[in-house]
Amino acid sequence: MLPHAASVLPHAASQPRQSQPLWLMKSNDQALLQRHAAADGVTLPNFVTWVGCGGSSDPNRCHGDQLPIYTSYWPLRRLALSGWQGTAVFDIEPWLYTPRAQRRDPRKFICLAAKLQNIDPSFQVIITPYVKPPTKKMIPEDVAAARCGATAVDIQSQFTNGSPREFGRFIRKAVAAIRRVNQDTVILAGLATNNPRVQLASTLATDYHEALRAGVQGFWLNAKKWGDRNKCTAAQGGPGCPQVGIKFLKDIGLIGAITGVAAANSG
Repeated sequence: MLPHAASVLPHAASQPRQSQPLWLMKSNDQALLQRHAAADGVTLPNFVTWVGCGGSSDPNRCHGDQLPIYTSYWPLRRLALSGWQGTAVFDIEPWLYTPRAQRRDPRKFICLAAKLQNIDPSFQVIITPYVKPPTKKMIPEDVAAARCGATAVDIQSQFTNGSPREFGRFIRKAVAAIRRVNQDTVILAGLATNNPRVQLASTLATDYHEALRAGVQGFWLNAKKWGDRNKCTAAQGGPGCPQVGIKFLKDIGLIGAITGVAAANSG
């Protein structure tokens, strides 16, 4: 069964300069933050532009205007050829969820995914490449997405969260490389509450402002458990460190003051 048609992002070339950053979150991460915000007596505002769903990293089924996430090119292609209208996410990474042939030649399949948009202007693709080692190989993947005309590209910069100077250097380099080949592709940056390790809300806020200064237009906020690497404490909300995410959103002015001891201790 195909997901419901997700809202279509206007082509970047026709977009006015937005006053607020765009946000992408997976539906399970959004639900986690909403639960913890409610427990703190806080209402999480409706700030998320795109809610991703489905795929191997999100067990929730797609509904409403959510964006289906694909880790392989071929089902994304079938979606495009079906006449479905909306925006989808292509999350190509060096994991078993992406077929071996695509892992071996990621730039080829990144470009093919971006060019699926030529089938119908109402079908658009956000591409979120990741490759190891990211400091040496990931920027060329981002550039490939932009060069081939992806509606948006997410720079998976969360591997540098916790090291503001490294984050700043990497994000400036990535944005400059993308803009050399495409002035219109929307650029997102990755922020994660516990990747590569448990983060402080204040550090995420520093990365957020650094990315905006570099020319990033939005963010993929991730609060995933990250399997056995999860080191989040009960005060940080347990798996995924959602309290860190809530305090981060407070620090950047998206939600009001947080009550509760756990929030105060989250970073």
